[in-house]
Amino acid sequence: MIQNPPHRSVLIVDKAAPSLAEQLNAHGFRCETRTDISYSDFYHLPDQIEGLVIRSRFAVDAPLLDTKKNLKFIARLGSGMENIDVDYAQKQGISCISTPEGNANSVAEHALGLLIAALKNIPKSHNEVRTGQWLREANKGTELASQTVGIIGYGNTGSAFARILLAFGCKIFVYDKFKKNLSDPFIHVTDLKTLLKNCNVISLHINYLPENKYFVNESFFSQAQKNLILLNTSRGNVVDTAALVDSIKNQNVKYACLDVLEYENVNLKNAPVQDWQPAMQELAKMDNVILTPHIAGQTVEAEQRHADIALSKILKLYE
Repeated sequence: MIQNPPHRSVLIVDKAAPSLAEQLNAHGFRCETRTDISYSDFYHLPDQIEGLVIRSRFAVDAPLLDTKKNLKFIARLGSGMENIDVDYAQKQGISCISTPEGNANSVAEHALGLLIAALKNIPKSHNEVRTGQWLREANKGTELASQTVGIIGYGNTGSAFARILLAFGCKIFVYDKFKKNLSDPFIHVTDLKTLLKNCNVISLHINYLPENKYFVNESFFSQAQKNLILLNTSRGNVVDTAALVDSIKNQNVKYACLDVLEYENVNLKNAPVQDWQPAMQELAKMDNVILTPHIAGQTVEAEQRHADIALSKILKLYE
């Protein structure tokens, strides 16, 4: 519980549903929204802010936090707290909250869309038809019900994806390092080695932690089934792009569907084309790769849920 707030001034620095500011104001806070503010701008603001609402506008590191001794909470709209030095913030008495529940359905639906697009050769055939080609036999698809899907990470998004897949009749394996007693009867909880051996589709739903950098690497692909379909809607740094490119070339990976990329910066934006690394350049040219710009969780509904959940969690801090 936050005691005796001196200012109740909240700064929202990323796009949020209007209801968040409206409801916070109705509960006695003074909200200001500045979606063009930079790290430097925030650094030099007077130390009068009690709450910060952010997505990925800038990194909230120790030097920045040292300039805001009156800060009492940081609310991250979305999942993943890697742009916030949570340990340092908590040592300074700053509460850190996030809203990973808000976009779970949106991310799960996007993962489904990517998977169906790969199984049905939708991007490839779309491009062919636009150039006058009409290749029906060459684009024969595969039914989703025939797939054995491995879900790595069974939090909000992983479990939401599993529930969607259940309706299609997929066999579902789950590996989660931190959860051992999962009770959903329609999943097969297993170790990573068994999942890699049995699944021809693998979907990543893990947060980025230092230990998860290049979780998907050369060794991962060597243990997985050939003709694998890989989905990543979590964080780009969990996949070694160079190893993925090699695995596609070697036909160990049949299709890669990526909503996130290794080369995204703290603002969740990819580097300009002229600055692309060689692996990124190769990846972008491959026909059996689908790339989307970190939009899996970006829906109208998710934006509103993030606001509602953030409001609830912020108010709870003051109970």
